[in-house]
Amino acid sequence: MLTKQLNSTELKQNCTSFHMLPTTTTTMNNSHASLVKFRRYPPKISDNTVERCYFVLIHFFFYAIMLLIVYIRLQEFSSRQEAIITVINANHNLNSHHTPRDQWNNQKFSSSTNCSCHIFLHPTQDPTTQCLELHFGLNETISNVFCPILRNDQEYYEWVVVQSRQTNSISFNRSWLEYRRGFGNSLNQTDFWIGNENLYWLTNNYQCRLKIELTDWYNETRVATYELFRISNQRDEYRLQIGEYNGTMEPYNKADSFSRWHHNFPFSTYDHYAVENVNCSNLHGGVGWWFHSGTECAHVQLNGRLPTRTDGLVPLNTGILWIGWRTDRHYSFQHVRMLIQPKFKLHRRRRRRRRRR
Repeated sequence: MLTKQLNSTELKQNCTSFHMLPTTTTTMNNSHASLVKFRRYPPKISDNTVERCYFVLIHFFFYAIMLLIVYIRLQEFSSRQEAIITVINANHNLNSHHTPRDQWNNQKFSSSTNCSCHIFLHPTQDPTTQCLELHFGLNETISNVFCPILRNDQEYYEWVVVQSRQTNSISFNRSWLEYRRGFGNSLNQTDFWIGNENLYWLTNNYQCRLKIELTDWYNETRVATYELFRISNQRDEYRLQIGEYNGTMEPYNKADSFSRWHHNFPFSTYDHYAVENVNCSNLHGGVGWWFHSGTECAHVQLNGRLPTRTDGLVPLNTGILWIGWRTDRHYSFQHVRMLIQPKFKLHRRRRRRRRRR
């Protein structure tokens, strides 16, 4: 029987390469196999592996912190935007010519206490021609208004343009005070608003009818005439009274859109909105109009912007609208005019009533 003795030193050298250490030695022969027990040690982690782990963790925390910072910045930005919008609306509401909505019922534009009542010169009448002269804008005048004309021994009055939209040369995105005074080109009256105070004076000293001439991009012109047209004073926010429609504006509808939706509603601008605290003017491009309640604010809106393309398309609700004719709220008409004509004077009757009282 051939035997071989294993040296312990050789065993240690062999086991070191496998991270194992022998505990016993036995003699191997052809009849009995020697058994060697080894103790296992956990593998050692190299320094490169540790460095890589730290590198990944550091980058993970770095990107997590960056994302958190970006999220916080976005929240701050949105909150600042809301604060800026709130301040802008507050400044509009506290403008020199506008008081907040909750103070109107108490103050009612008192001329002695409210600075919003600017000095306004009412129309004057020429004693010879009996024509009126209107004060317009800051220091302009409009002459030969409501001049009487004799026809067949009857007295008539000429039509007077109170609004006109022909080009985009004049912006109708104006404040309450500007709409009160009037603005635009008073000479040729291509882009023009006569002024709410003039409208109030004219329609309350004369019983007037209103005529609207509206032209689309197919050069079709339709006309609407209202035998009843009157607006109240600034204290009542120039509230619109309109009715007795006749014309070709909506031939297939029983009622027209203007008197149906806008009758008895106040005038609103971007800095003076009086309908359910909704800034309808901003929703319609910043123009002033007699907006009605609801999310759409208008079925007829004649102060909107004119399109720059021949297809008549503009941003939503920013153009000249007449939903009873064109239902697309992206559509804007080519041009429009509003004219008034007096039927007879009212101030003499009012004086008689005052005398009786």
